[in-house]
Amino acid sequence: MDYKKANRAFLYMILATICFTVLYTVWMIGTMTTIPVLLNNFLAEMMIFIPSLAMILFYGDRVSVLVPFKKIRIQSALLIPLYVLLLVPLVVFFNSLSMLFVDNTVVEMADQILALPLWQMLLSIGIFGPFIEEFVFRGMFLQSYQRTGRIIGSIVLSSVLFGMMHLNINQFAYGVAMGIMFALLVEATGSVLSSFLAHAIFNSAEVVLMYMEKDVLEHAQDYVEGMEFKNTILISMGVYFVLAVIGTALALCLLVKIANLEKRQEFFISIPKCKKQGYKLVTVPLIVAIVISLAYMIGMEVIFKITGV
Repeated sequence: MDYKKANRAFLYMILATICFTVLYTVWMIGTMTTIPVLLNNFLAEMMIFIPSLAMILFYGDRVSVLVPFKKIRIQSALLIPLYVLLLVPLVVFFNSLSMLFVDNTVVEMADQILALPLWQMLLSIGIFGPFIEEFVFRGMFLQSYQRTGRIIGSIVLSSVLFGMMHLNINQFAYGVAMGIMFALLVEATGSVLSSFLAHAIFNSAEVVLMYMEKDVLEHAQDYVEGMEFKNTILISMGVYFVLAVIGTALALCLLVKIANLEKRQEFFISIPKCKKQGYKLVTVPLIVAIVISLAYMIGMEVIFKITGV
């Protein structure tokens, strides 16, 4: 699949996701009931997966080529948890930055998540979600864009779309950063399996921590809305910025090590020398999708502020 088809697929995904959200909201208001969180998560991931798979099959691409889930060395797999750990300060920094302006989306969902057994949420958020999202964003999008030879542009654009697909400013902020680091991991290994492992480890750890900190989460939103907490964020952001710089630098060094193990060091180091002009990957359908996404995210934040929801 070429980049033009991939961009159309993103437009279809955005439209499908927003339509699903609107219909769900109307149904919820009309019936005064909610969809179980597991079903909601499944349907949300399907709004991403189905348009992607349909485009791949329609244009006759081989899934195994467009989404390379090839084996990686055991040594590389063992280094991935350390890689994820080094990225935690980066994620926390961007999460804190977004919380200066919007609420923490994960905290707002905590009650629904914690009402279910841990193993169910690990399967849903820790395994199923990362598999679908890596299949789509580090698979279909990243590989389709890379066929132009613009590796850096492919990494950045696929990561921006990954963040944007969450359709909220909070997750968009750190989603882009995570997307870039996951994409670099795919470049270092040549396999989406590596980014899936990293994504699954990150999400699973987040879920486990939520269950371990139930009492903290019960009061977290009150602090998020208070000025005192926002002052705390400003102070902690400075610390996390320093830790993020150090952690990300070490993570990049670790990527070079992993690329060496996977016999891809020469390619990985040569990435900065690849074609630039990432803007040439942009098409009209993609611009339309981005405008719709931004309008939706900003519009929802305005509605939340006005209604106090």
